Parts: sequence; C-alpha cells; structure tokens
Amino acid sequence: MKKANEILKHLLKPFDNELNKSRCLRKIIALMPQNYKKYVKKISYKGAILYIEVSHPALKTEIFYNRDKIFLIIKQMHRLNICKNINPTKIVTLYKYTPLPKPLKEIKFYLKEVKDFEIKAKNPHIKKKFEEIKKILKERD
Repeated sequence: MKKANEILKHLLKPFDNELNKSRCLRKIIALMPQNYKKYVKKISYKGAILYIEVSHPALKTEIFYNRDKIFLIIKQMHRLNICKNINPTKIVTLYKYTPLPKPLKEIKFYLKEVKDFEIKAKNPHIKKKFEEIKKILKERD
C-alpha cells in the first residue's frame, strides 16, 4: 500500500512547476524590505515580467524606482540555486483603487411568545416531531 505523501506527490506532479513558482514568489515577498512587504497584495510572474500589485499608490512608484532591490534579491536566490525558474527582465508595479468594504447591515430580530401553532406537515413522522417540539415549548412557558 502506498503512503499518503507518495499519493500526493503523484497527484500534484502535473502542477509541480506552478507550485514551485508560487513558492518562489512568496519567498521574494518574504525577502523584500519590511515597508514593501506590508503593502504587497499580489505578486505574479508571466513570461519574463514580474507583476507586483500593491495596496498604496505611493508604494507603486517607490517599488518602480527601487526595483533594483528586487532584482538583487532574485540574483541572490539564483546564486544559492533557489528559484532558477524565475528570471524576470522587467518588473511592473500595479495599483488599483478598491473602496473600503461597506459595514454589514444590522440584522434585527424579534422574539415572540410561543403560542399554540398549527402543524401543517402531512408526513406523520414529521408531524410527530413538531408535536414533540410544541410540547417542549409549552412546558418552558
């Protein structure tokens, strides 16, 4: 009988390249300076372009002007034989305004007294259950 990790390796083998790429992108985010790391919403790699989506417009320009730091992080990873499959020639920073989520509406509900309610169920089994519930509710009052 095969072990669970062997089965998972077999199932995930077709997606291995994509999983490695996403791991590498997370490593790049982790190695970024702290003031960049906080505002990175999403990072993706397509072709030879590294797309970095940020949550603040000022950081978009700051990353654009300091993209050499990110290239340096990637070169250091390559020297350590990590993430050789990511080799961007260009870094694009993106910012898209997203409004703050609206607060949830307050849900109001009212408790009513338990009175004699009509049971409309046709199934005798369900009708019996409702009668038991009705009896329990009457005992509580």
